Amino acid sequence: MSNQTSLESKITDLGSQVESLTLRVAQLEQTLASGTLPVAPVKSEISKTKEKTSSRLLQLMGGSSLLPRIAALCFLMVIALGLRTLTDAGTIDPQIGSILGMVYAAALIFAGWFRYEKKSALAPVFTLSGAVLMFSIVLESHARFESIPAELAYMTLAATGIGLGITSYYKKVSLPILVGTFGMCFASVAIDWPAPFFPYLALVLCLANILAFFATRLHRCSWLRWVTLVATIFMLMLWRTKLGSYVNFGGELQHNLAPGWIYPISFLLAGTFTAIALMGILRCGEQRISKFDLTLPLINVLWAHWFVRYPVENLSLFGGFSTLVAVLHLAIAWKLSTRRAARAPGINAFTLAGAALLCVSLPDLLGSMLYALPLLSALALGINAVSNRWGSGGMRATSYMLQIFVTLCLTWFLGGEGIADHFYDGIIVSAICGLFGLAHYRYCRKTPPPEESTLFSSFDKLDRSAVLVLLAGLANGYFMTMVLVYQGLLRYPGVQLAEALAAIQSVSINGAATVIMSLALAWRNKELRNVAILIIIIGGAKVFLGDMLSISGLGLVVSVFSFGMAASLQSYALTRWQKVEAWERGQAEESSIPGASSPQENDAIG
Repeated sequence: MSNQTSLESKITDLGSQVESLTLRVAQLEQTLASGTLPVAPVKSEISKTKEKTSSRLLQLMGGSSLLPRIAALCFLMVIALGLRTLTDAGTIDPQIGSILGMVYAAALIFAGWFRYEKKSALAPVFTLSGAVLMFSIVLESHARFESIPAELAYMTLAATGIGLGITSYYKKVSLPILVGTFGMCFASVAIDWPAPFFPYLALVLCLANILAFFATRLHRCSWLRWVTLVATIFMLMLWRTKLGSYVNFGGELQHNLAPGWIYPISFLLAGTFTAIALMGILRCGEQRISKFDLTLPLINVLWAHWFVRYPVENLSLFGGFSTLVAVLHLAIAWKLSTRRAARAPGINAFTLAGAALLCVSLPDLLGSMLYALPLLSALALGINAVSNRWGSGGMRATSYMLQIFVTLCLTWFLGGEGIADHFYDGIIVSAICGLFGLAHYRYCRKTPPPEESTLFSSFDKLDRSAVLVLLAGLANGYFMTMVLVYQGLLRYPGVQLAEALAAIQSVSINGAATVIMSLALAWRNKELRNVAILIIIIGGAKVFLGDMLSISGLGLVVSVFSFGMAASLQSYALTRWQKVEAWERGQAEESSIPGASSPQENDAIG
């Protein structure tokens, strides 16, 4: 009986709970229908947010050791300021004070090492304080008190940077090597500014670039590598400028210039930069390579050639050595291609550097830039052919730039009055460069860019930039024609050479536009059609803006007549082109109509 009573009471309690829950659900539905929300939960969220903010603030100021770090920094600086005060007052000899200060800074750096070993939050404070103190003490001791010589100052800076780099390497932290590299770079530049002993400074800056390379392995900081590189090149330019002033204007040779150090420092820095770029490319594998590693080989060869060339007496020997270095860069590019990585990462960096170095070294080797142009034009075609095999779109773009560079140099030599100084060599060089330029363009149209090329797939999917190679080849042929025409006009002494040459130039340009338009119409090549239109525009500008103001008589008549003929023939060709396109569109529309018979079927029915 008692069990039955307890069961009934439980059922009654359960019914009452269900009713209360039903009532609360109904109230909640009314609240939602009215659009009013309860305020209590929001207040609780705000209170929770405030609690989190206050707890974070407390953790930052106390638990995260911000205030302890500030306090430790103050205590460490008190000792350094005390030594400085005693030294300024004369209580301690400046040389002894400098030694004590450097010993104290080194002790802080070692203390930071052991703090990192114990995972202490104060480890960065000791390391940073020691590094800043060391750099500032070395500068002031040498510049103000003259208590340490320049050699010892550079050695101390180098040792500090190496020590901080070792700390970062073994403790797997980035702060020490960042501070050490940055401080060593600028402290070495500041020593004896603006007349430092350049060889020692170059050695320290070389070490700074090496440390900056290793710093990127711990922390991605490309800015540090750019800063050290810019500082190094700036000081080398200053060294080169001062030596150039001495060579050109004479005077007393200052001790800090040390011209005997030019070659060893150049070889050391150039080799270091080449190794840094190569290691950076190899380290990335198939991942994205940093812009620094991609541009460093080009920057390296250009500054090195400019820096070493001016004191050289035997330019042919120097040109031969520079050419070997350029070939070495091309060999490195070939070796990188054997990795068979996707998109050939890093290959174009050394290809571009080798091609650029050949552009400045072959003229010294051969005695003239004109004689180097056929080799460079052939190299451009070869780079393009290899680029498809290696799958590098960047190399293809490099070949375009090299072919355009050849034409610009040919314009410099044979443009204007240059055709009077080069006859046989001008004809041969311009003819060879023209043939290589046209063959280069023909190869581009037969072989599309590599499909995996990011450059062409993103910016030039249809490879329209190859038109520049065509224009370069045509320009080379134009210069060959002008050399022949000039030498032919010299056989007629009574001819006004300038006016006749200007008129024949206009005729050549307008005639080239007509020939190219005829080929475009025959081959139905829109690209050649556009090139012909561009050339006729150039011809019109030459006739009406140049010939009209500079020549007269028969030459002007021939010039204007040639442009009129070319314009009329191009107009006829374009009209014919439009008619052919309209006929083709009509044929395509008829073939697309259901049940329509083709011309062959109509002939069969007939």
